[in-house]
Amino acid sequence: MEPVFEFDRVSYRYSKERDPALNQIDFQIPLGRKTAIVGPNGAGKSTLIFHLNGLFICQAGQVRFRGEIINAINNAGMVRHVGVVFQDPDDQIISMTVRDDVAFGPTQSGLPPAEAFHKAEQSMELLRIGHLAGFNPHELSLGQKKLVAIAGAIAMNPEVIVIDEPMAFLDPAGQKRVREVMDQLSADGKTVIVATHSMQLVAEWADYVIIMKEGQCLGSMTPRELFCENAHLLEEAHLELPPVLQLLSGLWKEQYGEMPIKLEEARRALAKLLN
Repeated sequence: MEPVFEFDRVSYRYSKERDPALNQIDFQIPLGRKTAIVGPNGAGKSTLIFHLNGLFICQAGQVRFRGEIINAINNAGMVRHVGVVFQDPDDQIISMTVRDDVAFGPTQSGLPPAEAFHKAEQSMELLRIGHLAGFNPHELSLGQKKLVAIAGAIAMNPEVIVIDEPMAFLDPAGQKRVREVMDQLSADGKTVIVATHSMQLVAEWADYVIIMKEGQCLGSMTPRELFCENAHLLEEAHLELPPVLQLLSGLWKEQYGEMPIKLEEARRALAKLLN
């Protein structure tokens, strides 16, 4: 597994009076794969994300991006490589029209205006929000703002896309579209990272999962390894099994490690059980 990020005994504390937000965490995020970061509120997920794009510099340990240590000298350049979408889109929407907001990043990166707005148009079409281009984003719903924020990150064409709670505020159609876009980005060779509380999203979508609790990394593994072999880590992190596994756990008679974790796997298994 070639890593895109390596965390080596990374610690970060907001103040001396508070417990560390990150406490000597060690893990790798694989290049070009779909990774989920899970954990309860206060686990350190957002603080971890801020280290991915250089917004925060670790106070102890090292964070390496493609083998290079992120430090106070090169951290500002990380925004060209890593696009981050915050959970609350109001935290990053600043322009008076959707078109200007999506084009803001490419423009700030030095692209000529015509090219920056072309990238914005492509990104908006990908999210199917082209019809909102002339709207003031602050007049939109939270779900629409979320799509605008994702479009803005994609317009920068970074190597890595990080989305904090990708399905927050979205209706079913919006969730489906974002899932399709996440899959498309991955198919295009991007490294896609999400922070989420949805264990079913982890089961259906992720190749790799990192479990956080109180600033510590409890483990990193595949979703199947987590749900079928290390479910005690979910309990320790105050998380639950995906609904599919909750349903089948009392019915499954075969080897536990082969239990379905995805909806389509469950449909096939139930059809077999009922025949």
